Amino acid sequence: MQLNSPSPMATTDVRAKLGLAVLTVLSSVQGSALAQATAPQTKIDSSVMHYQESGGRIATTEAVVHAKQGFDDGSSVGLKLTYDTLSGGSPNGALPSKSVQTFARPSGTSLTSSTTTTPIQTYTTASGQTITSGGETSSSGPYTVAPGQLPMDKSFHDQRFAGNLDWTQPIDEATTLSLGAGLSHELDFQSVSANGTISRDFNNKNTTLSLGLNYESDSIKPIGGAPVPMSDYALFEKTGSKQKKVSDVLLGVSQIMNRRWITQLNWSMDQSKGYQNDPYKILSAIDTQGNTIGYVYENRPGQRTRNSLYWGNKIALDHDTIELSWRHMTDNWGIKSDTLDAKYRWAFSDYHYLEPQFRYYKQSAANFFHYYLMQGDPLVSYASADPRLAQFHAITWGLRWGLKLDENSELGLRYLSYKQTGSGPSNVPTQLQGLNLYPGLKAQTVEVNFKMSF
Repeated sequence: MQLNSPSPMATTDVRAKLGLAVLTVLSSVQGSALAQATAPQTKIDSSVMHYQESGGRIATTEAVVHAKQGFDDGSSVGLKLTYDTLSGGSPNGALPSKSVQTFARPSGTSLTSSTTTTPIQTYTTASGQTITSGGETSSSGPYTVAPGQLPMDKSFHDQRFAGNLDWTQPIDEATTLSLGAGLSHELDFQSVSANGTISRDFNNKNTTLSLGLNYESDSIKPIGGAPVPMSDYALFEKTGSKQKKVSDVLLGVSQIMNRRWITQLNWSMDQSKGYQNDPYKILSAIDTQGNTIGYVYENRPGQRTRNSLYWGNKIALDHDTIELSWRHMTDNWGIKSDTLDAKYRWAFSDYHYLEPQFRYYKQSAANFFHYYLMQGDPLVSYASADPRLAQFHAITWGLRWGLKLDENSELGLRYLSYKQTGSGPSNVPTQLQGLNLYPGLKAQTVEVNFKMSF
C-alpha cells in the first residue's frame, strides 16, 4: 500500500535501489586491494525505525536485516530482509468542507451508514481486516468527517514483506559486476525486480565508471477493485487488478580528487508504463460558490519518464567528515525537484561521534494536479489531488549518534524531524475561504541501528 501523503521516507523507487547498487560496487572497487586484505568476511547491518506523522496520520514501524558474506576472491553475496507495518489516518484527496462529509472505505459499496436495527455489523477495512462492532459506533464501514477537517480514513492498516538478494564478483583487476533481485509483497501490491551493475576502474583506480540497469514488474490489486478513472465516486465503478512495468538506467562516475575528497556524479532515467493511479484517491467536485457537489476518482497518465542528476561529495578533515549532495529531477508530468543534503560527522572521541544533518527539498506541481474540479470548467482527461504531486517545499533536521562497541561492531541512534509546507490554491470560492486546503505535514523518525562484522 502506498503512503497517501508526502513523507521523508523513501517509498519503492527503482532509482534508489539502483543507486544503492552502484554505490555498493563503487565502495567495493575503490581501494579493493586493501579491503580484501583487512576486511572481515561477514557483515550484518540491522535497524528498527519508527516514523510518525502528526495529527493522527500515518505511522510506520520497519525492521531491516542485511547480511553480507565476503569471499577470498573479492566476491560477496548479500541478503536483505524487510518487514514493516503501516497504520493511521490516510488522506483520501477530498477537500475540507464547512459541512459534514461522508465517505466509504475502499471495500465499501455504499455511502449509507449501517442501520441500528442490527446490533452487530461486520465490515472489511482497507487493509482487508474483518472488524465486528456494534451499530453506529462502528469504526468501520462509511465514515464521516467533521466540518473543517481533512478527510482521511483513520482505520488504515497494511504490512509489507520484502527480500533482496545481491551478488558482487570481480571480473578482473579493474572490473566488477553486481547482480541483484528483489521481491516485495503487500496486501494490495506485489513487486518483482532484477538489477545489474558493472563498474570499471581507470587512472590507477582513482576514477570509476559504472553502468546500472533495473527492471521491475508490479501487480496492483486494490481492495474492492481498481476504480474507473474519473468516474463518479458514489457509483463505485470498479475493475480488476492492474499492472505496471518500470525500467531504469544509471550512469555514474566517481573520482578521487585528493587524499581528502571523493566526488561522484550520477545520471539516471527511469520509465514506468501501466497503472499509475492511486486507487484510493479522489477529488472534490464543487460548484462556483465552493460547495461540494460530489467526488470523482483520480486519473494519471499511463506513462512517466524521470531524469535525475546527482552530485555527491565526501570530504575528510583531520578527525571529522563532511558529506554534501545535490539532486535535480525532472519528469514528463511537469514536476521539477531539487534536494540539498548536508551531513557533518563530528568524531569527539575514538568511539563516539555525532552527525547533524540538514536536508532541503522543493518541487513544482504536476501539470494535472488540481485541488478540486469546478463545475463549468472544461473537462480534463487527467486529474489528481494527491499532495505528493502538489507544489511544496520541505525541511528535514536530523541528528545521529554512533558508538563503537569494539573494532567490529557499532551502535547508532538517529532522530529526524520533517516539516512540509505548501501555499494552497489562490482565489478560492467563497465556501472554501477560511479552510486549510493544504495543511502541510509534520513527521518524526526514530531509528536504532546495529552493525557488526566478523
